[in-house]
Amino acid sequence: MILFTILWVIHIISAAIWFGAFPADLILRKSISENKGKSGERKLISSWLIVLNISGIIGMVGILVTGVYMSILRADYGFFQFASGQNHWLYTKQFLMIVLIVVIGALLIPRAKKIRLAIQDNLESQSSLDESTYLNIKKLGTLATTVNIIILLNILFAASRNLFR
Repeated sequence: MILFTILWVIHIISAAIWFGAFPADLILRKSISENKGKSGERKLISSWLIVLNISGIIGMVGILVTGVYMSILRADYGFFQFASGQNHWLYTKQFLMIVLIVVIGALLIPRAKKIRLAIQDNLESQSSLDESTYLNIKKLGTLATTVNIIILLNILFAASRNLFR
């Protein structure tokens, strides 16, 4: 059972890192919109992309790996067994994780790559970004908020699991 406890702690830390980037995301997005077209805008955008990337990698990989192993280790856990009548919180979390993987892989990462390509030439450049880049930034912000809301829902399902037994 010590292995399960270690995995659980890593799982919690991964979730905290992933969701902990939410305030940084909001602050950086606000700074980006306030500095639109100004000096340092590209560096702010780059910092924002780095925060999203690093927290996402640590959080998602940590949650996936530990979550799978914990579901394997515990006999009363499993995968997507909605009809079993127990652990609906877990199966809902697993379903939401699949939604997250799809949103991140199909929408968030490609959008972030487009933005990175638009600013990568010269972070020191004073030239204004084109409107399509600003549109991509806005869409990426919406996707980041969506991901953060799903992460929050998963945290709430885990925290409230004992209320529904």
